[in-house]
Amino acid sequence: MVHKLIGFYGDRPEYTPKATDQLAIEIGSHQFVCMVKNSSTSEIEAIEFFQIDQSKLDWSDILFEIKQNSKIIGPSYSDISVFYNFEEALVLPLAKMSATASEDYLSLIFGEDERTDTKFDSINTSLPTVTIYRIKKSLTELLNRNFLLFKTQHTYTNILNDLLNRDHLPAVFLKLIVYQNHFIVVLIKDNELQLIQTYSYTNSDDILYYTISVANQTGFSPLQAQLEVSGLVELHKDLLDQLKNSFGIVSFDLVSNPDAIITQPSNYSPYFLTPFYKLMV
Repeated sequence: MVHKLIGFYGDRPEYTPKATDQLAIEIGSHQFVCMVKNSSTSEIEAIEFFQIDQSKLDWSDILFEIKQNSKIIGPSYSDISVFYNFEEALVLPLAKMSATASEDYLSLIFGEDERTDTKFDSINTSLPTVTIYRIKKSLTELLNRNFLLFKTQHTYTNILNDLLNRDHLPAVFLKLIVYQNHFIVVLIKDNELQLIQTYSYTNSDDILYYTISVANQTGFSPLQAQLEVSGLVELHKDLLDQLKNSFGIVSFDLVSNPDAIITQPSNYSPYFLTPFYKLMV
């Protein structure tokens, strides 16, 4: 049901948690990522990546297995952040947001579901904007039982706070973030957000097709766009070559301060774990 794919603990064989450290968890339908940041040095000291078998999705069983196999989760941390990486999320101007409107928008796009809680985050931009999303009540209740206090945010919010506060973005800018069984595409045109969306995929052709389709919505050729890539791209043979042949400029999203993170093994590209590191740096 749950498989640990990655476990980095710096130069140590395992991590010894301290209650004063910060714990971050990113939860998606197919992955569960745990990270620890040293509150004194601001260094990310450990990261674990678990793959989830969605066909047997029971959050109680999943969290039990993760706690059994994790060297990070266990003690009570004084600072815990949970990031939700689920596709049932939308970005709206704050002026259009209310409790009723949020539920209506989400139901219109994703269908009605009374077993979920609706949440929202503020995005730090000049135009007041929010991410609205919903989370299964069973998952919310489970987290409340296992962690005394924690902050929550959607991954979309973290991504957009990074991108929309950058200076000098190209006229047509796309961001591609690849995860285990899904990817996120962001389109920004003339410094304004046009789209952020999650897509499921089965192979690299799916990723290429949807990314090019999003680029075509701008009225420009993909060859006139800049594409920034991060995540688990290299798990997919030939994908990078296909992207480089399809887009004018392909760049990679690297952590701006590599000294703030644990040493990454040489068999991983520097951008491989950037989406997870950026949750805390």
